[in-house]
Amino acid sequence: MTGADRILVIGGNAAGMTAASRAKRLEPGLDITVLEADERIAYSICGLPYYLEGRVADIRELELFTPETLRNERGIEARVRTRVVAISPTQRKIEVEEAGSGSRETLGYDKLLVATGYRPKIPNIEGSDLEGVFTASRLADGEAVGSWLDERKPRRAVLVGGGYVGLEMAEALSKRGLEVTLVDAAPQLFTALDPDMARHVEDALVQHGVRVMTGRRVRRLEGSRSRLVEVVELEKGALRIPAELVFVDIGVAPDVLLASEAGIELGQSGAIAVSERMETNFAGIYAAGNCAETLHLVTGRATTIPLGTVAAKQGRVAGENLAGRRSRFRGAVGTSVVKVFGVAAARTGLSSAEAVAAGFAVVEATIEGTFRARYFGDAKGTVKVIGDRDSGRLLGAQIVGSDEAAMRIDVAATALTAKMTVHEASQLDLGYAPPLGALWDPLLVALNTLTREL
Repeated sequence: MTGADRILVIGGNAAGMTAASRAKRLEPGLDITVLEADERIAYSICGLPYYLEGRVADIRELELFTPETLRNERGIEARVRTRVVAISPTQRKIEVEEAGSGSRETLGYDKLLVATGYRPKIPNIEGSDLEGVFTASRLADGEAVGSWLDERKPRRAVLVGGGYVGLEMAEALSKRGLEVTLVDAAPQLFTALDPDMARHVEDALVQHGVRVMTGRRVRRLEGSRSRLVEVVELEKGALRIPAELVFVDIGVAPDVLLASEAGIELGQSGAIAVSERMETNFAGIYAAGNCAETLHLVTGRATTIPLGTVAAKQGRVAGENLAGRRSRFRGAVGTSVVKVFGVAAARTGLSSAEAVAAGFAVVEATIEGTFRARYFGDAKGTVKVIGDRDSGRLLGAQIVGSDEAAMRIDVAATALTAKMTVHEASQLDLGYAPPLGALWDPLLVALNTLTREL
């Protein structure tokens, strides 16, 4: 490659920034520009609940780079408040629009990375435009919630959606002294886990004063003088919940409108179809992150796994290929963890329900154990492992309990990535010392228990 090569990156967060940084490191002569519609780049949206709780004092601590530091430290240009409105793959050009002025400009490229991420799913709730109703997909959203908390001092909050963000926000707002009600249309909270494991998370919320309502759907928000007053008309009865703050997070979907309009092929999951090299159906155009499909290493199928860890790995591979390398992204197993009121919950691979839906003959085992010597204090957890009766292969794992317990999920993720059978995983040689682990690690105990079902 030569210094004349121009690379444009659409999207300035996990995948986009990782790709730009990696490409520049490998080929310092590349001319790389990151285009971001937001006013900030390279920030940790996952840190917002901790900012709102008060554990992060300044929201700027969640910013990894500004355009100035990115230029000075890495030699990469970043244009913020710049929205890409069209891609012309055959001409290798894009059209951008500057926020505020509305002026438009055409930019040429040699290679292009689409890293537009996700968009929040917005439920059809009457009154969602009232003051006091929030979502959070940008740092500015978190600032708006923080200002509302500081200035309006709400006493009651309703959270719509019981996923990762909803759980973390429930703890954050409770610790700010609010009465919190968490409403989810699903029959259980945190559907990333099977119901028997998610119950432990719900118990932690209830024990700390959070009111949990599952199988209920918010239909309308009411207000007075354009300001939120209460949440009403939940299914299964016209229940009214007084509230001065509503936070909505019912999940995300890949942000692919720009790509789709340009003729970039989408996969069956609705995300951008990519090769192992993160290539799209157009030469010179790559895609990575939450807008792109990922090969699930357990099912062997392309899907969406909207996690920052996966986005960053895809971004790294895309960056290496933007720099002329021949790197490949193998796929992922969907490993994630959340912590609520001291209870950590982790998962990897497939849940039992997902495994059944994928056509596997599911067997499972659940045990409770201690993850270090009992005389070194509490490190308890509940472990669930899932396998395929026909092949003996390990399909997934879930762990709920202490930090030490939950982070053992990484061992299971490694076994899944290696496509181990349950028997092979049960013989993993794990470290042991009384302050750090158990002689018989509970994960191994669960796997050995599962072998009896095979």
